[in-house]
Amino acid sequence: MVFGADRIKYPMKRKNWQPGGKNFHGELRGRDEWERISWEEAYRYIADESIRIQDTYGLDSVFIPGYVASLFGNWDIGRLFALRGGYLEHWGACSSGAWGSLAKVYGLAEDTNDRIDLRNADLIVLWGSNPAWSRTGLPTYDYLQCKNANTKFIVIDIFRHATAQALSAEYVGIRPGTDTALALGMAYVLLTEDDPDSNPLIDWDFLNRCTVGFDADHMPDDATTSENFKDYVLGAYDGTPKTPEWAAEICGVNPKAIEELALEIAKTEKVSIIMSPAPSRTTNGMTWCQAIMTLGAMSGCIGKPGCCCGSDAGHSWLQGGYLTLLQGGTILGEPSWTTSGQYDMIWNPIGGASIEYGVPNGMYKQPEEPNYRININEVWTGILDGEFTVGNGEKKPCNVQMIYDTHENILNQAPGTMLGIEAYRKVEFVVAQNIVMTTACKYADIVLPVTTQWERYGDFTAGYREQMLWTSQVCEPLFEAKSDLDIAAELAEYMGVDPEQVRPLDYKQMVFNWVAAATRTKKDGSELENLVSITQEDLDTLGVKGMPQEGAVPILDLKRNGIYTYERTQDDGLDHVVLKAFRDDPEANPIGTTTSGKLEIYCQQAVDRVKACGWSEIPPIPKYMPAIEGYEETFADWGGKEKGDYPFQLVTVHITRHSHSSFANVPTLREAIDHPLYMNPIDAEAKGFKTNDTVLVTSRWGKVLRPVLLTEIMMPGVVALGQGAWAEIDEETGVDLAGCTNVLCGPNAVGCGHQAWNSCIVNVEKWTGTPLAPDYAWEPREVFKEN
Repeated sequence: MVFGADRIKYPMKRKNWQPGGKNFHGELRGRDEWERISWEEAYRYIADESIRIQDTYGLDSVFIPGYVASLFGNWDIGRLFALRGGYLEHWGACSSGAWGSLAKVYGLAEDTNDRIDLRNADLIVLWGSNPAWSRTGLPTYDYLQCKNANTKFIVIDIFRHATAQALSAEYVGIRPGTDTALALGMAYVLLTEDDPDSNPLIDWDFLNRCTVGFDADHMPDDATTSENFKDYVLGAYDGTPKTPEWAAEICGVNPKAIEELALEIAKTEKVSIIMSPAPSRTTNGMTWCQAIMTLGAMSGCIGKPGCCCGSDAGHSWLQGGYLTLLQGGTILGEPSWTTSGQYDMIWNPIGGASIEYGVPNGMYKQPEEPNYRININEVWTGILDGEFTVGNGEKKPCNVQMIYDTHENILNQAPGTMLGIEAYRKVEFVVAQNIVMTTACKYADIVLPVTTQWERYGDFTAGYREQMLWTSQVCEPLFEAKSDLDIAAELAEYMGVDPEQVRPLDYKQMVFNWVAAATRTKKDGSELENLVSITQEDLDTLGVKGMPQEGAVPILDLKRNGIYTYERTQDDGLDHVVLKAFRDDPEANPIGTTTSGKLEIYCQQAVDRVKACGWSEIPPIPKYMPAIEGYEETFADWGGKEKGDYPFQLVTVHITRHSHSSFANVPTLREAIDHPLYMNPIDAEAKGFKTNDTVLVTSRWGKVLRPVLLTEIMMPGVVALGQGAWAEIDEETGVDLAGCTNVLCGPNAVGCGHQAWNSCIVNVEKWTGTPLAPDYAWEPREVFKEN
């Protein structure tokens, strides 16, 4: 990746682009040739065009995608444009799906019990969670330690994946977007078979003390209807009891298996139900976290050692890092760091300064007037149609005439790539900066070469729970590459902004400050202490400013090792059990994010929040809602079970070849790891496919070619494609040759504006044209080469 021949080496300009907004030839973006320019030329082009466009169309005519700038104080380009007056940014949950938008409104967090406590579990249910593919190595290792401690695993997923195989887990296959139906069918089993005296299955004590809305006797004060979860499951409102047979028709799990699954969870003493956010990355995912929370509450899986019910804390750096600053504490045993004291936050004056449940800049919440942002699902349609949603029934003109992409590769990684290409070709100016020619760079006018983290002083960040990572510089910057921070500061001079406000500290000092501010829990669990000790000699050696301090690890040892892992032992008293204090005494330890202070099985706040966003509405209790582009829409006639034009459900999965879209261009990885369309042999037999046949996958939004891999690990009726491949559009046919999932996934805006990649229906046909060559045989994406 660092030393690849396809590195962007110099600033480049598209040959047929001209400044001024008249001869920009947007139709040639993605097809044009490149010419080398100097950094001074690049800065002048960018500064002059930025100023011209904002002066002509308004500050919000410059769109800068990205959560990175928002999360860490808007340094680099976002900070520069914020200092100049503002820019248009986007909002909406990305990898967390609806979980990030709504889970805390119901009372849950993106959090699980810690790795030591999980070894106490008798049963761990992994629901839509495949860490062997989608996380670092540590979570799978931790689960193997649980298995060694005789924990049983059940995996509920669309395919029997690598994690299920590694753990020898019992597998339950389920259709995408139907998880709530399965949970409701399981709840029905518990309600109808529970007998507190002879067959206790439901944790009534917890439900009565710690939740609202489960039954008619425990409704919240702000309820606007009389609907409660128990009566809904039993069919009191719609005449349809949510029996295992009802659920099976939707989710594809055998009714007997639904009953057995519900009873095993309810009858096992210590159960942890852990999911990734994937089941909530659907167009009906808004009530999923509410449904799984309710099932966990019924089954006694919340707030006890060995028991939890929640998302797999894939973003635990938010839980133990930035949230530490806001909540004044940390997850027990987990080291943390903050950006506190670096320099003043510069909030985008248009997007507004807001912190929602510990997430800076309101990533998960639409801002309130007069501030505004564009939702990620409406960026392309907003540019093309000239307006976007800013509330219930409210629209705002979209004035975007410039896009500045810094590492997001948003054209490739946001739903609706084909619409995105149209939008890119419509605006007057596009800038991108990256280390290689990503899709966003390919369709830009000016491209800037950026250093990797291994060419800079180093980065300091959280690893996966109880870890900190401090990388070190491997080599000097290659060719003419510069850091993002240096680019922003140098560009500031051309734009009339004080560079010292953009870059108040050099990067080495900034990283040192992070390290010095890091904390960990003391071994006795009493309080926080500094993670690193620092002497004056250390400061002199590092060449930074600071104060000596006492800490747990000498700073030079941490820098030398590059990694810190909090040492844990069984029975060390540092176990983190989610919601334990709340369960023990809900009155003394109320949940601060819910209206009632309890887990809200009936949640009016969620109803109001979703409605205010302007796209859809949800019920106050967790009901099953068919997804847009979900299982039901694969049928032309649901009652007669006649399949329609798009008979398959597509799931976009994380694969080991890509880290999102990073590494998509690395030839060695292309050779080692395939990027096929995964399909069940039953489906393939009906189509006449065999493994390695080139197939055409078509959705309502676009078309891609891929070799097909037939495997019995897939659910029949469901196909999967790894996300992150860089789109390679055949300009004559409009077909993507690379298998970019966002060519197929549409920007369906729902709920609180999350991205719903796992709601997509497709058709798959045998390709009659020239078969695809293996990916590893492809030439690197063309970049400028000197004569």
